[in-house]
Amino acid sequence: MCAVLLTLCPVMADENLMRTTIYLDEVSVTADSAADSNLNISEQKVAEKNRSGNIADFLVKDPEISFKRKTAFGDSGDIISIRGMESKRIMLNLDGRSISSTGNVGGNYIDFGTIPLDNIERIEIIKGGSSAEYGNNALGGVINAYTKRPSKDASASVYATMGGWDDASDYHNVRGSFAKRFGSLGVSLGVSHQEAEAYLRNNDYESLHINPKFYLSLPWRGEVILGYKYSKTTRGLIRSNRDDGAPASDSDSSLPGFNTPIDSNYPTASGEYFAGGSPTPSMSVIGDGAYWDKIRHMLDITYIQPLSDNVYIEAMAYKNYEDRYEKNYADVASRLQILTANPNDFDPSLTSEGELVLDRKIEVDRSYGYKLKTVGELEKHTLTAGAEAKALRSGGIDVRYVDTNYNKAGANQWTGTMAGSSGSEADVYGFFISDSYRVTDRLTADFGMRYDRYDAKSGDVNYEDGKATPKVGLTYVLTPNDKVSVFVYQNYRTPTLPELWWNSQASSDDSTVNVPYLIGRELKPETATGIDAAYSHTFSGKGRVQFSAFYYDIEDYILHKAVYVNRSQSYQAWAAYNTDAEFYGTTADGSYDITRSLSGRLSGTYQQTKKKNDPSDPDGVLEEVDYIPDVKASAGISWDITEKITLDMGLNYTGKRLYTVNTATLSKGELGGYTTVDASFRYRLDEHTVFEIYGENLTDKEYEETWGYPAMGFNMGASIKWTL
Repeated sequence: MCAVLLTLCPVMADENLMRTTIYLDEVSVTADSAADSNLNISEQKVAEKNRSGNIADFLVKDPEISFKRKTAFGDSGDIISIRGMESKRIMLNLDGRSISSTGNVGGNYIDFGTIPLDNIERIEIIKGGSSAEYGNNALGGVINAYTKRPSKDASASVYATMGGWDDASDYHNVRGSFAKRFGSLGVSLGVSHQEAEAYLRNNDYESLHINPKFYLSLPWRGEVILGYKYSKTTRGLIRSNRDDGAPASDSDSSLPGFNTPIDSNYPTASGEYFAGGSPTPSMSVIGDGAYWDKIRHMLDITYIQPLSDNVYIEAMAYKNYEDRYEKNYADVASRLQILTANPNDFDPSLTSEGELVLDRKIEVDRSYGYKLKTVGELEKHTLTAGAEAKALRSGGIDVRYVDTNYNKAGANQWTGTMAGSSGSEADVYGFFISDSYRVTDRLTADFGMRYDRYDAKSGDVNYEDGKATPKVGLTYVLTPNDKVSVFVYQNYRTPTLPELWWNSQASSDDSTVNVPYLIGRELKPETATGIDAAYSHTFSGKGRVQFSAFYYDIEDYILHKAVYVNRSQSYQAWAAYNTDAEFYGTTADGSYDITRSLSGRLSGTYQQTKKKNDPSDPDGVLEEVDYIPDVKASAGISWDITEKITLDMGLNYTGKRLYTVNTATLSKGELGGYTTVDASFRYRLDEHTVFEIYGENLTDKEYEETWGYPAMGFNMGASIKWTL
């Protein structure tokens, strides 16, 4: 089967430099060198180390991948960007199926907390939009994770880590995997459990994941793969820990008490609120014990049929079920701090401290989809063609209970129900064809064309559009150790369901929810023109270095954020609308074996963004896209002290990031750059087992990835991994 399925055996000498494949190393301390002789120029083997809970933790050192987490555990927001493109412009696939969440009015996202490293064998990263196969929301890039396929010989692993910032048991992560083929039936299973105490006030976290897959061999070399992924995540919402008298805002640093903690057991930090709807008290004044449970079921079936030794077809169907259950509890003292001019706003005698004030169920995702593709190797051509359909669906919002006394919100008296609670929907269709043509032994030309179309409905507004996007690239092997790739392409991104919903509100004639300067401005899809270039050199079995550059010009770039409106009571409204934007940058990334026992690595990226034609900022005060660091760099060493002991150290720098302070003055905030130091000792107990002690942020550097939420200081832990 592997000889036929070209995508499972990516060892072609003409592979372009737009993608990188990372293989998670098995148990080893004296691992293969940075330039393993069995790996291609675009492949790497990386040993798992430090606190690796999910795929995001594994990618954090990549110079072109940036993070803006509020918390180290369980942040389910828009936390990651590739070359400045956040998660709504990134496609994340597990074994070929998309696992991004559609989202409801709160926002669509990639929840990396529900994607642990259970049974993951390799991760493929495609930066930019050069691939014709991946469209729609893949403008920024694609992350493909692949689980280990079963074989006749059983493979298994157990991993456990524990550590903390105050106590040795502040967090733990236990996971295991198993894969084996029993005749015509193959079984693969991944299981994990993660738990963390609250580093920020009320922000405890727990998750359980179960991921079985079954592989059934059929006659004529066919195969059916059945997959199921279950996850349950419980997360406490961050409570404001600023004694500034504004528990539902925390946006004015000039207020007395802004930098004074309410509870000295936790860092001074801003709070969160439940997503969707007006930010009124039952959703924005968070009490002790407020949390959400998220339960996710993902089902898929794949059929693979070789037609010859060089051609196969693959058909896939999938279905998502995701629900979030939210509960908030009364904080009477904080609620009294936001009384409005209305004397009947809140009666503290009618609501007790700690009493339930909100009980809500949100059907976040009910999407399903299909994909059909064929891949063939014909003389000098590798041809790929296919089609896909996605029915993006979010379900209803069921407000089971709301305390109408606690939740009174001045003039609008909002109590938890909302228009559009039945959900939004969109149908997205894509067709693609590509050819990788080996013109000579050294030159490969890639051609691709993709057509995307979508039909959507949100609120009372209907949307429909479509576009064809061409892609072309050249890869030239200069010498056996040198290769260069250049790609030019267009990409097309359709709005997400949350973006459509908030645009329908902001552009409407309803003066209670609209944004005056956005009235009548219907949301358009994004169209991008991109240029990617890369040069790679290998040092004769000693290491490698790659230089890359990118430029993206995005017409109708969609901003989805809160904007200022001259309307009480919050003086802001959520909106989605079009602007234009440019992204550009350059990167160097390399590793080198200095001696047989000592290797070094060095990487750095410089990137800039430019935003224009923003109707919320007519004077161009906020010309950059928020939270994109201008510089990111890292350096490190790996030293095999003995055959059993390895020391790994890393120095990581993230440059300044600009962000919008959402006030009537449109002021601009800046987060300064910071440097952190990490280290780990790994000891090989035997051929199957490795023990590790690690420390992160060894200098206890104070910094923030998102304004108002301090990142974790010094923390350390220990892990053990056994593999068969």
